[in-house]
Amino acid sequence: MDNGSGDTGAPCAGAKRVSLNIAALSAVLFALTARAQTLDQQYDFYLATTSERCGNLGFARLAFGELVPGQAGPNLFAYCSGPPLVGGGGGNGSSSGGGAGTGESRSEGAQEDAALRRRREHLRKANDDTPAAADAADFDLGRFGATSAFLSLDYAHERQKTTFYEAGRRSHDLAGTLGLDHRFGTQALAGLALKYDEQSGVIDSGGDFHIHGHGVWAYGSWTPRDAMFVDMAAGLGLRTLHTARTVSREIFNVDRFGNVTSFFNPAPELARSDTHEHDVDAELRTGYDFSFSSVSVGPRVALTIKHTSLDAYVESGNTPMTLAFDSQRTTSLRSLVGFQATRAFTAAGTVWVPQLNTDWVHEYRDDQRVITAHFAEDLRPNPAQLRFQNTAPDRDWLLLRASLVAVFAHGVSAFTALESTAAHSYIDRYRASVGMRVEL
Repeated sequence: MDNGSGDTGAPCAGAKRVSLNIAALSAVLFALTARAQTLDQQYDFYLATTSERCGNLGFARLAFGELVPGQAGPNLFAYCSGPPLVGGGGGNGSSSGGGAGTGESRSEGAQEDAALRRRREHLRKANDDTPAAADAADFDLGRFGATSAFLSLDYAHERQKTTFYEAGRRSHDLAGTLGLDHRFGTQALAGLALKYDEQSGVIDSGGDFHIHGHGVWAYGSWTPRDAMFVDMAAGLGLRTLHTARTVSREIFNVDRFGNVTSFFNPAPELARSDTHEHDVDAELRTGYDFSFSSVSVGPRVALTIKHTSLDAYVESGNTPMTLAFDSQRTTSLRSLVGFQATRAFTAAGTVWVPQLNTDWVHEYRDDQRVITAHFAEDLRPNPAQLRFQNTAPDRDWLLLRASLVAVFAHGVSAFTALESTAAHSYIDRYRASVGMRVEL
């Protein structure tokens, strides 16, 4: 599941398929290949009819195919007991889960806030050194304390397209960051920030999800020379995830005239779950600006790393298709290489600085993962294990950002920004940010 985004969960095949009575052949092929598949394929393999219902689960049985009591919970026991289903050789199980997010590790407004700090120091120094030539020669920046407080608010909309392994989804995210930092001379700064975010969305195959998160960040900035900067940050986050996904199997029959009919067994039901995700993030950013009068252009380079741990969890619901998921671990290592162009001007007693950024993002570490689970109602000591894959993360895409920084008198500054992804194979993400900084 951004913030972006690399996320965790139970993926889902996106395409419907018609399968006839070939479950026995599927079992043989699966045993031979022994490789991960989609969740739908794993549902079909274990729940389809061979010579008996759920034959590939290997339950011990009594007469007429009924399961020996004590092996399964009530829904799975009822579904897997009895004679084979008519036309029950195949079908399609529908599920859904997370995918690779594209958002930045820290509060997305952090870049604009860092630029705002640097712009204010640049103007202050320009006024001190050469007031007659400074862009803000008639602008009183004032001398407040070295400590500042800032607040930023972010809204993001994300559309993840359906892939072979996962159902598509739409989500909305609202995040807020409150920070306090201290300036050491004119070259260094250090601070702490608290972040809270709420994300909610719907799943194309049915269901929804809600995420509540909070975290703490430590960050710093160093300006070894006027045109160069180095920003560093590290943070810890905790997110609570609630998911309700619609699961079902559509079974197809073909009569002797070639007519196809279908029915659902199990019928569509919600499988609900709650779990926690723990995040550890770090990032390093640097850049250099070449100035041409009021215009500045310069390269930007960043490296981000994020380690995510998702706790094991068990779904609940009135269906035999609920699963018990094993814990999951992911590590994402990304580089961002791009440039920034700015132009500063003074109007109405305020310094305005529009900015344009373009970054090429490359993912080095995160790979397509194998997710493991077992049926939640399989009560045996060694339940049959499902193994299926998530969608492979995109390796390369672009981030485009336009922002406006405003430096006011009396120690007040503000920014607003718009950002979007481009050239990502299955995720479209749009973000808007606003923020304010006050020198205390």
